Amino acid sequence: MPPAHEQFQAMQSMLAAGHRCVHLEKHSLLLLGAVGGFLCVATECVITDTRFPDVTERGGALLIWLALWLGGVSLLEHRLTRRARQQRAETLPFAQAQITRAWWMLLSVGCLGSFAMIFHGGGGMIYALWIVLLGLGVYLFGLFSRPLIEWIGLATLLLGVAGLAAGLPYGTTRWLAASAFAVGLPLAGWLNARVDDAGVIRRLAALAIWLAAVIAPPLLTVRYSTTPIPEAAPVALGSPIGTGVQVLRLEAGTRVPLRVDMESPILRVSPRAGLDITLTQPVEVALIDGQPDGRYRIGDGDWHAIHDGVLRLMIDRITPRLNGTAPEVRTHASLDFAQSKGTSP
Repeated sequence: MPPAHEQFQAMQSMLAAGHRCVHLEKHSLLLLGAVGGFLCVATECVITDTRFPDVTERGGALLIWLALWLGGVSLLEHRLTRRARQQRAETLPFAQAQITRAWWMLLSVGCLGSFAMIFHGGGGMIYALWIVLLGLGVYLFGLFSRPLIEWIGLATLLLGVAGLAAGLPYGTTRWLAASAFAVGLPLAGWLNARVDDAGVIRRLAALAIWLAAVIAPPLLTVRYSTTPIPEAAPVALGSPIGTGVQVLRLEAGTRVPLRVDMESPILRVSPRAGLDITLTQPVEVALIDGQPDGRYRIGDGDWHAIHDGVLRLMIDRITPRLNGTAPEVRTHASLDFAQSKGTSP
């Protein structure tokens, strides 16, 4: 008969295994990571303003696109997990079944949030939202799994919040979300299989490795990916605009009217009405066949593309008021870009 202390340790191990009964299969992490990373990279190439100029159509297309991919991978993961458990003559723990439902709910919240932002704005926060939801899902699994998964879930959640609080450019948070899915989930499973419950130092080292591996790809992508520089000499405003690639240079002091197309049952804006805007810095804009192609640079800075999200427009206040007896509406807005604060996107 084994000694009493060995029996006690065996009972303690059984209790610990019963409390932490959730086990994520390898295929679950690989499938969710691959599909999540793919959606972060590919969605904006598929759901574009040119393909879906109408807002309602674009929102519906985005919702269907996300639902097909995430719904499909969730069902596939569920079936593969049940098959793997049956082959090992294991049952799916009640806690894991409930947490899986919560995970599906978080994915649904992400899809509905992305859909709502098409209509109500706030799209600059979309990837931060997905990182936070991913962190919540991983944290829920970690509550009934090994402590390292719980720590990685909290770290993922804090990455999303920190990126939003730091005002990271839209493109940077996009690559951070892709890395959190495609790199973070498989790596979490790999580290979890090699770090046991005992030893805080080992868990801290594993968490540091995970953070470095998740943060490095976005940093390298932003650091070394550059917008193609137009191979054309700048031409001044008023010069003949031809076909092919050209660069139009707008000097500081150039007046650029801002025209608004507004649809409203109570307001009407004349197509010729505009707000005169004066540039305080020279701006160069790339043209293809006489139309802007989305590339620009401010002053002598680097070239960027509109979809990089370096420019940030925020309208934070709309105030109706009376100027004497005449009604007017005043709006406060800010347009900023990363280089204006001495940082590079």
